[in-house]
Amino acid sequence: MPMTRWQLFTQIREALKDPDRIGDVAAYKGELSKARASAEVEAQLDGVRGYRPPVDFDALARMPAGTFGREYARFMEANGLRPIRPTDRIDEDMLARNAFTVRYASIHDMVHVLTGFDASWPGEVGVWAFVGGQRYSRGFSFAAVFALLVAPLRCPLRLGLAWRNFRRGWAMGKRARLILAERLEESLERSLDAVRAELRVEGADDGYLPAGSIVEAIASP
Repeated sequence: MPMTRWQLFTQIREALKDPDRIGDVAAYKGELSKARASAEVEAQLDGVRGYRPPVDFDALARMPAGTFGREYARFMEANGLRPIRPTDRIDEDMLARNAFTVRYASIHDMVHVLTGFDASWPGEVGVWAFVGGQRYSRGFSFAAVFALLVAPLRCPLRLGLAWRNFRRGWAMGKRARLILAERLEESLERSLDAVRAELRVEGADDGYLPAGSIVEAIASP
């Protein structure tokens, strides 16, 4: 039986108290909002419905320099982030219904690495612009524009960078394959450059780590 709105609100509040359940929040929010991708995109998500492989960051950190997995681990460590994966507490049917919101939450940080945008607000503008260019949904395209519109409040001294990131991210998203439908976790052992080339992510750089970060200094070959 589907959860009521009150039950979903309750589950969201409970999950927000546990860092390991952030992925559950994405599923509950999707169920609550009934957010869906466009019909064209939804039709391509069957390969990732309910897909939630474990990610071992210690193993990723030991991968050779330049691999997608190692760079993803560096990005997460540099920014103090945790992977977003739904737990076994989420019903499989709910995961399948909300593949759009759950999958994007799971790969958002990977998209930072693939596109080369860091976790600053101008970087987030770039990632959201990439998503907008991919045309997942009207809501996500609006979110991309909204991220740029609030840039004067979030990064008033870096508006030029935010605008450049928006233009570059949108163009990259339009050219790239539909990242949302890809099982990116199966490419973590491969060269980041090779993964970008296969996904047609063109124009990316290696700016996803904060300049001069400790992780960058230690992990760089």
